[in-house]
Amino acid sequence: MEQQRRAALDGWYHETQTSQQRHTLLDPCQTNESDSFLLGLEQRIEPSLRRLLTQRNGLLFAAQTAYNKLFPKNVSLSRHQTLSLYDRLSSALTVAQVTGIQPLCTHFAARLAPLNCPDASRESNIRQTHLAQYARLLATQPTLINREMLKQLSDVGLSAQDIVVFTQLIGFVSFQARLLAVINALAGRPATVLPGFSHPEEAKQSGFSLQLRRWQSFLPEVDLTQATREQLDVLDFSAPDARDSSFYRLLLQDAGSLEALSALTTHIMQQPGDEKSALKEWAAAATSRINGCLYCAGIHGRYYLETGGASGHIDSLFLEPEPQHTPTVEQDSRVKAVKTLTQTPEKFDASALQLLLDAGYTHQQTLDILLSSALFSWLNRLIQTLGTSELA
Repeated sequence: MEQQRRAALDGWYHETQTSQQRHTLLDPCQTNESDSFLLGLEQRIEPSLRRLLTQRNGLLFAAQTAYNKLFPKNVSLSRHQTLSLYDRLSSALTVAQVTGIQPLCTHFAARLAPLNCPDASRESNIRQTHLAQYARLLATQPTLINREMLKQLSDVGLSAQDIVVFTQLIGFVSFQARLLAVINALAGRPATVLPGFSHPEEAKQSGFSLQLRRWQSFLPEVDLTQATREQLDVLDFSAPDARDSSFYRLLLQDAGSLEALSALTTHIMQQPGDEKSALKEWAAAATSRINGCLYCAGIHGRYYLETGGASGHIDSLFLEPEPQHTPTVEQDSRVKAVKTLTQTPEKFDASALQLLLDAGYTHQQTLDILLSSALFSWLNRLIQTLGTSELA
């Protein structure tokens, strides 16, 4: 089992196994406005429930840092960094719109409004069209993204670093939207569904199993012999074996967002003492199954079993069309809640939250499940689109 665990590290981001004190790389002085992640929505929650969220200050700080890295006040363009602030915010608005979370749409629209539009040249129009189409597809149906689509991004002028940043920001806004949906549910606010709003179907993916898979990037990775000291520090901060990981070496193209993502993943997925949580691992596997991510589903399905989870729970997720095990009420409630948050976050309201509470979970456990699910709406999109995995 230990050999299998170490093999999973080759290209995997979650096996951080780092303690909380290693988060000192993130500098509190780097944050901008304190409400650009939660947007002040947490103030609507009853105080005792609000503390469940605000006491996770490390998580919120890492999330705010990720926002600041991906959407700074200014972006200096260069040969390797051509993704302008307008490109970033317009793409974020596209993702917010397809998630249907209105406060997030309002936020990005407000940030985008004062910026100058790109020139109206044919090349610029083609580039903007590609960015919008890619952002919309990745936000709704990540299994449809393929290597040719990455090449099309390169063809309209995006560098490898640009593509990494672009994918990171789409994943981040997908995560942010789902966390805001959870906050609205905690506040007891009803879901608001726009007329004619279309929803993605569950990914039509097959081949889910607990077998070990290896991941390889489609894009050029950072050459560690040419890496800066700062880049190497971020790599070592992210995971013990990150230098041997294709995934980490690729995300190192944008060290700032990788650092924030690694800290956020640790805060959400690991218990005190670096222990794994069965509830969080199940939520990660279930979300990955819904999104069609073979790689993540397999790894976190194994972790779920390692933490004492029932094999029938994984069988009911992976086996199609008829599971061998009939789900219990508890399992069925978990699936319904996670599926709603993953596929239709704008529909996730107090009644969806109540499914987990009625199944016997505390508010703390419920939040653990939903935070893990929201995180993997980000991580799945990175794994599914920036490379490929094969059975080891």
